[in-house]
Amino acid sequence: MEKGNKESKKWAQEEVSNEINNRELAEEESVDWRGRPSNPSKHGGMRAALFVLGLQAFEIMGIAAVGNNLITYVINEMHFPLSKAANSVTNFVGTIFIFSLLGGYLSDAFLGSFWTILIFGFVELSGFILLSVQAHLSQLKPPKCNPLINQSSCEEAKGFKAIIFFTALYLVALGSGCVKPNMIAHGADQFSHQSHPKQSKRLSSYFNAAYLAFSIGELIALSLLVWIQTHSGMDVGFGVSAAAMTMGLISLVSGTMYFRNKRPRRSIFTPIAQVVVAAILKTKLASPSDPKMLNGGHRVANDVVDSSTLPYTPRLRSYIELTISIFVSEIFNFNKKTLAVCYTFVLLHVFFFQIKPQRFWFT
Repeated sequence: MEKGNKESKKWAQEEVSNEINNRELAEEESVDWRGRPSNPSKHGGMRAALFVLGLQAFEIMGIAAVGNNLITYVINEMHFPLSKAANSVTNFVGTIFIFSLLGGYLSDAFLGSFWTILIFGFVELSGFILLSVQAHLSQLKPPKCNPLINQSSCEEAKGFKAIIFFTALYLVALGSGCVKPNMIAHGADQFSHQSHPKQSKRLSSYFNAAYLAFSIGELIALSLLVWIQTHSGMDVGFGVSAAAMTMGLISLVSGTMYFRNKRPRRSIFTPIAQVVVAAILKTKLASPSDPKMLNGGHRVANDVVDSSTLPYTPRLRSYIELTISIFVSEIFNFNKKTLAVCYTFVLLHVFFFQIKPQRFWFT
């Protein structure tokens, strides 16, 4: 009994030590804008997150004003038929969400969230400016007419004029799509040690503030900015959207010295390909006769697995062979990153098929 208690205390101490090491590793992975390790006393926290909240409020202010009044501009100024105008608007909105995948990928694999936001924020700003210029210059628009009276007499925007319009529109879509998935994530990155109660509370407060910033930006866009577009012209309205985006970028740049930035990872497609290869190569391997052996280097006392582990189930038995890599690693000293491939494969199946996984440990 005493021996079991001693082992339990030892395991608890190991868990605490691992948690401390993970926190220290998280700090080491966070860097400032120059790529140097971040300083918890200078970087991150709610102070840094406020600059991200400013960007979020101004960005949604600009894009919402354009999106909600775009169909009016397309019909009255570009003289598109109603069906084509509706398709243009829905394609614009859909493209924003498609480019969100691109923004997330570039951030995680190559650029990091801060540089992705900064680069594509200027792309979005250039789209707003180009829309404003086209709406202001009559040479870049079809001759004025009233499409509600006689649609056939109105000249539809084609050729160079249509190219200018769609170029500006999809610059906005590209920029907004790549900025949106990284804004909230970059703000959340400013809070370290999320397992700590105070940090968890601050992180929760940040998400509440992020939703408030979104709502305020949307409210101003749908009231004040749309009113400006209606009474002062679309060129002024697009110009105000450009000004709002400029203010958002100024807010982001102003917080550069205070941000904690996570280093970008490698491409996500590489480990996915490694998972497939590992699964194919291990299909003929025999699984251990005793399921307890699947716990690897983590000992099980009195047939009881600690709460952080998932119990063994007979489902997806063919994938148990993937855990054999742990025994191979003990003999041949394989790299931990190679073993993580198997763990990723199990998580993918849990996510897509909602199946309780086997117990996998990689040491």
